[in-house]
Amino acid sequence: MLSDLGFEIHLVTITDKIGYEFSGRLFNLGKYKNATNGIFNKLKRFRRFKKYLHEQEIDVVLDFRMRRNALKEFLIQRYLYPGFKVVFMVRSANFGYYFPEPDVVAKQLFKDAELCVLTEAMKQNIERRFGFEKIKVLPNAIELSAYERNYPEPNDVTHPYILASGRLQRGVKQFDKLIETYAKSELPKLGIDLYILGQGEMLSGLRQLAKDLNISDKVVFKGFINYPEPYVTHALFSVLCSAFEGFPRVILESLACGTPVISTDCPTGPRELLDGTNGILVPHQDFEALKEAMNCLAQEEHTRNRFKAAARASIRKFDVAQIAPQWQGYLNALYND
Repeated sequence: MLSDLGFEIHLVTITDKIGYEFSGRLFNLGKYKNATNGIFNKLKRFRRFKKYLHEQEIDVVLDFRMRRNALKEFLIQRYLYPGFKVVFMVRSANFGYYFPEPDVVAKQLFKDAELCVLTEAMKQNIERRFGFEKIKVLPNAIELSAYERNYPEPNDVTHPYILASGRLQRGVKQFDKLIETYAKSELPKLGIDLYILGQGEMLSGLRQLAKDLNISDKVVFKGFINYPEPYVTHALFSVLCSAFEGFPRVILESLACGTPVISTDCPTGPRELLDGTNGILVPHQDFEALKEAMNCLAQEEHTRNRFKAAARASIRKFDVAQIAPQWQGYLNALYND
């Protein structure tokens, strides 16, 4: 998106893992990490990064890192970033990812910092907790035109299914709670499977959970799929029950495919995306309500069709054509400040 606006983009990665397509120039710091990752190796990478910023004459740094270590953040702000305009990105409502504890330390480290968040709720929560003032809200964007096609049903689909997507890690997406809720619902009896897209350390445990609940033949783990759109398009609906989010792309992408969504009202994002015309929002961590919503939408085809008809139009304000000018104005203002 930013490349299309005419900005010269430099991507700096701190791990040697590139999992997605990107635009711009890549500086892979991860290639310089050795097996021990000791203090001298870290300092060497630090100097390489600082040299790169100066040689490339970077105007604005968008810092997407997790920032849990207070000493590390002090050193980066003191010795790496002086002379550069930096925006600290906050991409999750779990602020522990981005602000070191205790809060009094975070307040000192970031008191004059530029922050960019995904939702107005995130902004308000940060203001209440830390008292920061320089906070810009810019939601995730989606290129709706990229989804304007008829995706064929995947060849391996044998039954109707609902869909959940995300990394299988503890304490975030709560796939274990979802599997338990699905097992208690009417969906297995109706012949409706649960497809889970993603990979992670919880996979074996989730497989065992499905087996213990006698639904191992109903819960289908598809792993990581580069192009999930066919699975999203042909699902009856998508479901999300995360402990926390930021502005979940899985909801955006599902609605872009014309697929309704059921989500819990976790902080933050689902409330901003589900408006009653495109899916169902249930109280946060209320898995009984989630079960009832799943039962309802699975059995009411007319409701699903009504949600499907409104899905794409409901997120038009998050289309790249709407969000890109906001980014352009923000970055230009930073540059000219």
